[in-house]
Amino acid sequence: MRQKKALRLLRRYMDGSATAEEKAIVDKWYASVAEPDGSSIDDETIKEQLYLRIVAAMNKDALVVPFYKKALYKWTVAASIILMVGAGCYFFSLNKAKEQTEIVSVPVPQDIAPPAANRAMITLANGHKVFLDSMANGSIAVQGNIKIVKDADGKLSYQASAKGEGQEEIYNTLYNPRGSKVIDIALADGSHVWLNAGSSLTYPVAFVGKERKVSITGEAYFEVTRNAARPFIVDRGKMSVRVLGTHFNVNAYDDETDIRVTLLEGSVKVSGTRNTASSIIKPGEQAVFSQAKGGAQIRVSDDVDVDEVMAWKNGKFQFGEKTDIQTIMRQISRWYDVEVEYKGNVTGLIGGSISRSANVSSVLEMLEKTGEVKFKIEGKKIIGLK
Repeated sequence: MRQKKALRLLRRYMDGSATAEEKAIVDKWYASVAEPDGSSIDDETIKEQLYLRIVAAMNKDALVVPFYKKALYKWTVAASIILMVGAGCYFFSLNKAKEQTEIVSVPVPQDIAPPAANRAMITLANGHKVFLDSMANGSIAVQGNIKIVKDADGKLSYQASAKGEGQEEIYNTLYNPRGSKVIDIALADGSHVWLNAGSSLTYPVAFVGKERKVSITGEAYFEVTRNAARPFIVDRGKMSVRVLGTHFNVNAYDDETDIRVTLLEGSVKVSGTRNTASSIIKPGEQAVFSQAKGGAQIRVSDDVDVDEVMAWKNGKFQFGEKTDIQTIMRQISRWYDVEVEYKGNVTGLIGGSISRSANVSSVLEMLEKTGEVKFKIEGKKIIGLK
């Protein structure tokens, strides 16, 4: 019975089910196998001594195994060794090391990877939803005389058929959720729009009126094809941007206080839709649209870092020295699709730059180096600590 008990003990030791007392028995008797002076002994001696000591520990009256059980003993020892090798768990060294090596299980730190794919969705005019990550490349839908095409890079384009543009103005909505890669879409007029995570764009399948009007939530970068006869208008709530042909960025997330329009090329007019407040901005300027009790207000600033504004489209996080922690964490929250919570009075202005393809732990480590804040990851939640 002692042989069977010893074998069961070895099995429990290897599969991790042994009690602390049982583990101590195995560790203690293995440690005693090594020669005090460090001299080597053969493998068979190690096996036999280890087995004898385990048996003796379980029955203090039995210091040796009876001779008539020698065959069973040898078989059990061999089975024990084979079992240990098969489980990949050498808890003793066949190299006869003098010192015992303790195997410590180190918990893997929690982390969150960046978006691995684009998970955008198009809601067609008839209400049907097209999930882009499940669609093969090529034509994915046809509306009137316009077909929607997805290319090998995941980009979308609205292309007129040989019959020409559609006659009826019908609308589609492109939604790019939190935790999704940036989506690039070419509209029917050739204008390009890049949509950030947590954003949406509503637009005509074909532009048939005197204006080319779209609306957004979240953040989008526009490269508008010039057409003097058809101005391009971007609506966001009570604000609109009117252009003929230009490059500009609109940041209009619901959780941001203001709407920010940054011009890279050309000229745009930013105005409120319910009053006469308006401003024309030049390249390198930013119009900040805010709501007040007396109506909309528009402030124009030329103190803007265009590279920082466009970092999201260029695959980076880039924060100037005057960026507050909460603004930074809102960007991180959308990109990694995580919840952010603060404990204590977490404030401060920090800056830095890092690729958006990095795991969130690397981004947080960069921010922690400022000494303004510490972070802890718990599942899909990031906790900011003072």
